[in-house]
Amino acid sequence: MKIIIVGGGSVGAAICSQLVSDGHDITVIDLDEKVITALSNSNDVTGYAGSGTDVAVLRKAGADTADLLIAVSSSDELNLLSCAAAKKLGTQDTIARVRNPVYAELVRLMKEEMGLSMVINPELSVAAECRRMLRFPGAAKIETFCRGRVELVEAVVAPDSPLVGKSLYALRSSLKMKFLVVSVLRGEQVFIPAGDFVIEAGDIIGVTAGEEDITSFFKDTGAYKRPVKNLLIAGGGRVCYYLVQMLKNSRIHATVIEPDKALCHELAAAFPYCTVVQDDGTKQEVLPEQGLEKADAFLALSASDEKNAIVSMYAASLGVYKVVTMIRELSYVNFYKGMGLTSVISPKVITATDILRYVRSKSSTRGAEIESLHRVMNGKVEAMEFIVREEIPGITGVPLKKLRPRQGVLIACIRHGETIVIPSGDDAIARGDSVIIITADEHFKTLKDIKK
Repeated sequence: MKIIIVGGGSVGAAICSQLVSDGHDITVIDLDEKVITALSNSNDVTGYAGSGTDVAVLRKAGADTADLLIAVSSSDELNLLSCAAAKKLGTQDTIARVRNPVYAELVRLMKEEMGLSMVINPELSVAAECRRMLRFPGAAKIETFCRGRVELVEAVVAPDSPLVGKSLYALRSSLKMKFLVVSVLRGEQVFIPAGDFVIEAGDIIGVTAGEEDITSFFKDTGAYKRPVKNLLIAGGGRVCYYLVQMLKNSRIHATVIEPDKALCHELAAAFPYCTVVQDDGTKQEVLPEQGLEKADAFLALSASDEKNAIVSMYAASLGVYKVVTMIRELSYVNFYKGMGLTSVISPKVITATDILRYVRSKSSTRGAEIESLHRVMNGKVEAMEFIVREEIPGITGVPLKKLRPRQGVLIACIRHGETIVIPSGDDAIARGDSVIIITADEHFKTLKDIKK
């Protein structure tokens, strides 16, 4: 595909690198000549210094014949105008990153008029991920497929876990439920495990199952913790705003600590069912005063990555069971995970992944379309949901034991109508199914790629 990226910051650079490796023709537009030079030197891309709203620059970048324009600059207004202009010039599809909640209703009403194929709100996506983590506090990360009916849960194996020392064969025979351990991260090494794989303490495992079975799995293995009732949040910005809104009808009571007086008044007026405290939640002495040690979960959502990491480690040291840390800078995400912060979320990682899913879906071959894509295991593994639109010779109707997926690829789940199937060798993929594929191969594009 011929793709134009407007904005060469950390998100644009990450998307650029991934799409180049996937074989797409990439052109980057950015106001800063140095950014263009750096991206051109590190990737095989064409770059133009200028504004994504400048028609002359868009024409130079090939907007009249482009398949897709992705606008991820720091300005919502520039992103929206870039998409509208590119669409008028002839670009087939456009994606805009829009962060300001003020524009949410406008975009919803005028999406078609603006020429937008997809709108990404990173803070809203982060809030949704926080909500999933609060629902299942024993998990380090939760992704959903098949419209919420199938879950992929990451969890750290504790030293006293009954999973330690057991092979996956033994687990499947001893636990009376349908589940599959689809990936394991051990240190920096990732495994797509076979049945003889033995779990060790400290492993991060990815487990997939239906809604009820995933809960039963963690209850039976001792990793299930009681639901969150008391939540403490440091930072009352956009992510907090969206999250507290999501908690309206839940049984979770949230206390928000925010230093900005005007923002505190706004939160208190909008959400009378939560407690809002004007103070700096990234100060160590403030957290105990607001009941940190009694909290079931703590979320560090301030604008400072460093402060979020420090107070998260402090909360964990006091025994708070669920600690979620927001890290905005992409280069810091794995660094802080390596320091023991297991539940790290990043608006930029989510944005890049959502865009990659869209591009993969648009460029996938006929017969199967990518419905969703998630990166798990510190980004080392991709989990993709395909919808099988047509019969695919050599794939559909073939028992999995004869299909023999290539190494590093696992068929984790099949949704057949309303039935969720954790597959065995006798199961087969059929037209109309949703299929979840796990792979450590980042260049996996189509369902046909599962074969040797």
